[in-house]
Amino acid sequence: MALYHFHVTQVSRGKGQSATAADAYITGERIHDDYYGKIHDYTKKEGVIFKELLLPDYAPERLRDRETLFNELERIEKHPKAQLCYNFNFALQNELTYEENLELAQRFIKENFLAKGMIVDYAVHNPDRDGGIPNPHVHMLIPIRPLNKDGTWGEKQRREYLIDENGERIKKPNGKYAFNAVPTTDWGSPEMLNVWRKAYADIFNKAFEDKGLSCRIDNRSYAEQGLDILPTVHEGPHVRAMEAKGIRTEIGDENRRIKAFNEMITKLSTNLQDLFEWLSDFLKSCHKQKIYVPSLGELVSDYYSKRNDNAWSRKGKTNNLKAHAKTILFLTQNNISSMEGLTSFVRKAYRDSDELSTDISHIDDRIKDIKKAFRYLEMYKKYKPVYDKQFAFKLKRNQQKYKDEHSNELNQYHLAKRMLDNFWCGQKPNWSVLKNELVALEKRIIDIELVYDKCHDTAVQAYQIKKMAEEMMRMQQEDVHVATRKRNRDKER
Repeated sequence: MALYHFHVTQVSRGKGQSATAADAYITGERIHDDYYGKIHDYTKKEGVIFKELLLPDYAPERLRDRETLFNELERIEKHPKAQLCYNFNFALQNELTYEENLELAQRFIKENFLAKGMIVDYAVHNPDRDGGIPNPHVHMLIPIRPLNKDGTWGEKQRREYLIDENGERIKKPNGKYAFNAVPTTDWGSPEMLNVWRKAYADIFNKAFEDKGLSCRIDNRSYAEQGLDILPTVHEGPHVRAMEAKGIRTEIGDENRRIKAFNEMITKLSTNLQDLFEWLSDFLKSCHKQKIYVPSLGELVSDYYSKRNDNAWSRKGKTNNLKAHAKTILFLTQNNISSMEGLTSFVRKAYRDSDELSTDISHIDDRIKDIKKAFRYLEMYKKYKPVYDKQFAFKLKRNQQKYKDEHSNELNQYHLAKRMLDNFWCGQKPNWSVLKNELVALEKRIIDIELVYDKCHDTAVQAYQIKKMAEEMMRMQQEDVHVATRKRNRDKER
């Protein structure tokens, strides 16, 4: 069965990773790490069946040596938490021969990465069939920092200073100018990732078609298919069976949380977008018809004054007073005094809510990867004794008999080991650091939900002001109609 798998992560010094270790693991080579002063030796690693370092024509000759290239990259990145490389991993297809897979992979890499001036070190891995489930795939390591046409290293980001309505640079409270850090390339953008994902699917689907095969792979994400913003965690038959019996599971709870958040964020984004569009249209209409737009203070006070005049009970007047105070507090805290200011504030809230789905998607992906790694760790520990026991047999036929009898357990062991090797990418496993990262990410989820609450409050208050403005428009139109009827009656006399 054809398999779609195209995944990218970043090799980050902040996570205790290094470019030299990642490259040594991917290529199965021995590389001295000048930055950490250690040697990464993966020359005994099995399954690396092809490797190639690709550089633009203008790259200096010295960079054609892996050890020189990645040590130079480590040296030029000064920050202790620097992001060093993109680490790609994509599946090859068992329906195609090795030669066909290699030709397609090389064409895909050269057309989509090398052609953009990217340095690419890639290797084809195909674990020994006796060592687990066949899994031919490609690893690519690409420096995030671009290489200039003159052979020097370029900048990853440039500063874009923020300016006010007078074109002057905005200063922060500390006296420094405020700016946005803008990437100098589009390599890390979601749009470019989607281009690569589609190109990967297209090139292999064309090969399937040319061979007369009916199988296809699909690059579309859930969001592109109009499904959940966040992909749920694969449950598997055992989890589904337990959930069907009413037994709550960790994965089931995670999927319920994801679905609930998807519904919340979708509804919030829609409401804020509708409010922003209404406010923009309202202001345009007022300016076009030359209708006076009062300050928000006037609007709110007039609205609740009229509501109080029409309120019959003390409870109604009390509720009006509370709502009035809440609206004024919202406007004061956010320094909003005009409809234009409210429109800008709602637009920002909409952008914030829209970014929530992206932020939480990335965080959830990392959380799922970490939790999956811990599950594979448990699997590894469980089946490691089974794997070790086979070597207790001196005769090969007894060893083979044992392997045949325990093939399922051994496959589980090899699967867990391979997945853990891929996860750590040549680094020495540090499970305590990973656990701390998981705790920090789950705290970040809580922080994001607080941002959601703030955006939600903006939507509620802006909706109330929308109602007030509509009421103001209705009353002004009624006044115009009354005045028109009066003029008409005067003319008739």
